[in-house]
Amino acid sequence: MSVRENNRRYPKPELSGYQLAIPYPADATRKTGTGAIANPQIPVATKRFRKAKNLPFTEQPLFINNNYEMTATSAPIISATQAYLKQPDWNKYSDGKLYFSKEFGKGRYIEFYILHQQAHQPQYILDGAEHQILEKYGVMAARLHAVFATYATQQKEPWKQPFILRGSELIKTLQIYKSKKLSKSQKLKAIADLAMVVGTLGAVIQWYEGDLNLSIKERCLLWMVSVQEYSQPNLFQEPEDLLEVIIRVQPGLWTYNFLNAEGEKAKTALYQCGFMPKQVFDLDTHKHKLAFELALYIIQNNRAHKNGTYTIHNLLSNILPGSQIEKAVSDYRYGWRLREDLEEAFLLLKDKVNMTIEFDDQTYPMWLRPLWAIPDEIAHLSPQERNQKLLGKKKLPDNYIQNILLPAKLNFKLPPSQINNKESVKNQKNTKSNQAGVKIQNPVDVVINNSSVAKTSLASNGKVTVTSITVINKITGSLVKEMRTAKKISQRDFANAVGMSQSWVRDIETKGKDAPIPEKYTAIIKEILNFR
Repeated sequence: MSVRENNRRYPKPELSGYQLAIPYPADATRKTGTGAIANPQIPVATKRFRKAKNLPFTEQPLFINNNYEMTATSAPIISATQAYLKQPDWNKYSDGKLYFSKEFGKGRYIEFYILHQQAHQPQYILDGAEHQILEKYGVMAARLHAVFATYATQQKEPWKQPFILRGSELIKTLQIYKSKKLSKSQKLKAIADLAMVVGTLGAVIQWYEGDLNLSIKERCLLWMVSVQEYSQPNLFQEPEDLLEVIIRVQPGLWTYNFLNAEGEKAKTALYQCGFMPKQVFDLDTHKHKLAFELALYIIQNNRAHKNGTYTIHNLLSNILPGSQIEKAVSDYRYGWRLREDLEEAFLLLKDKVNMTIEFDDQTYPMWLRPLWAIPDEIAHLSPQERNQKLLGKKKLPDNYIQNILLPAKLNFKLPPSQINNKESVKNQKNTKSNQAGVKIQNPVDVVINNSSVAKTSLASNGKVTVTSITVINKITGSLVKEMRTAKKISQRDFANAVGMSQSWVRDIETKGKDAPIPEKYTAIIKEILNFR
């Protein structure tokens, strides 16, 4: 059969269900040791898939319904972020192992260490030194750690309930590995490696909460992480490019004491949380590194620092290694560059994260503020003219970094959507899991009347309110589409929940939109879409 005839018969062999054989040329022979003619081994190409199939159910991506999500903001979360960002500040135990300690006063402290010599860990973690792992992955690990903290708050009992994430969705949420030089497979491998690194952080927590008469000392991993890599075999049945990565995360036992809603009601535990805005992850990890670090610290610390007022020294000392602050004081040029980086970071917080920044009139003089924070008639002047007008001289004061900038105070106010009271936060983000594993928001408000069609509206708090709905005896594809889109559930997630393919959902919503759904699917559809 000629190539042209073969193409006509099987125009897309990867879709035909047949294996594609690569034949040995008919006139080519090979002699065996006995002189007989033998055909060579024929390599066989298996069918290629663009997407991995039959994957486990995974959590819904963040920021689908709102531009902010509830996130854990307890001491273990905040101090772990600092541990990732302040790699040079780690100390050594007597045996040479590294640790990072954070004091909270009144006998409270948390001590972190890297657990990287376990049999289940990849070779690059086993062979890597602790300081190398922290230096290479520090900022990226802090970013993923913040995402894990956000998913953990969606679990009613996070110390019992793992959450499962899809690598391709995590890459989009984290806004990392966006380089066009990386293939999809390389990006998935990178996110898998990063997740395994975050799974190496252990903690010793010594805590005493006087109001609760609660004393805690425990050792645990912050996140217990396992990774499944889905790949397509090549011609020789060897794993080739990754198609998808599934990351399973079990929050550590610290959540029982610091992220326990029922325990807080019984006054036996704490439940400490706040808001994480999507805009934080829009900040580039490399170009906007300082802005990202500041945003993460201010947001995670907002619960304990409600007035929002910080000194420059307080901000920098919680996200930068101590050696960098010392160098800024002793090296004039380095201090100047740090001041410029800081002013750029403040501008990004204002414009991209929508924070309101107010400079203290008593401690933060006008000549020291960023150009965007001073009047236009002064901002357009040259530095020397501006200093002459505001300071009375062209030259900046000696040691101004140490004596004036570091003690200067400023106030950060988060957007209104992120400072609601604690109860409304819990009510808004309290979710439940259905049997199929898709996360659905808390029950919507339902008012039943004789209307033939359900009407929905999206409330300002992100909830879908059904204003009128009939008692449904017959579910059609058009009704499924209306309810699904009102609850902002994608076709893919809905299909996974029902246990069918996405094409099945598409067909019932278009070709069969007026036909009743088969009865065997109605029960689970009603549960997923939450109507009767």
